[in-house]
Amino acid sequence: MDRRILNAAAHLIAERGLPKMNIGSICARSGYARVVIFQHFGDPDTVAQRLVEYLMEEFHEAYGAAVQMRSGGGDATPMQMLRSLLDVLFRLMRDMPVLYQAFLTLWGDAAAGNSAIRPTLTEVDRRFRFAIAQTISAGVADGSIVGVQDADSYASALLGQLRGISMQVLIDPDGIDLGAVRAELDRDVDRLDVRHDERPGLTG
Repeated sequence: MDRRILNAAAHLIAERGLPKMNIGSICARSGYARVVIFQHFGDPDTVAQRLVEYLMEEFHEAYGAAVQMRSGGGDATPMQMLRSLLDVLFRLMRDMPVLYQAFLTLWGDAAAGNSAIRPTLTEVDRRFRFAIAQTISAGVADGSIVGVQDADSYASALLGQLRGISMQVLIDPDGIDLGAVRAELDRDVDRLDVRHDERPGLTG
């Protein structure tokens, strides 16, 4: 039930944006009565917050699968984890599923100072940057990643690039050559790889 409601909300946000999503429209899209929506989520802002959590759960599952593929089921190296992140995000950009469209729309809406979803997305991005920084720091510590002076700053720069590319694809899908963009980012990552022996095994 929750997934059906959240998927309905994702479609509405992707099509209209958060300000135009309301309980009535969720009811119409999901087929559930208003009382059911209120009992499970409450107001539309809570639905949006839960939607972000749902998306992150889906993302972590996809990322875990990508890491397993990169590492062959063994212990993943920091470089394999970094490349897996690119695999998953470029796949999302290429396929642009409704959940990801909704996330990007919410992220854009969060720029408004009065956005109710802003604290949730702020926390999500902080956790995301922290995870990237931890991966980079682990690689620097074991000597497998070179050329990074500040892991936190690198994480902010990388997430900014990936989010910016995603927004461009959302707004102008025909104007972005994702294969060429991915190749440029792969070359950047190659410069960090002390071994230079790992190449992207997924098309992203």
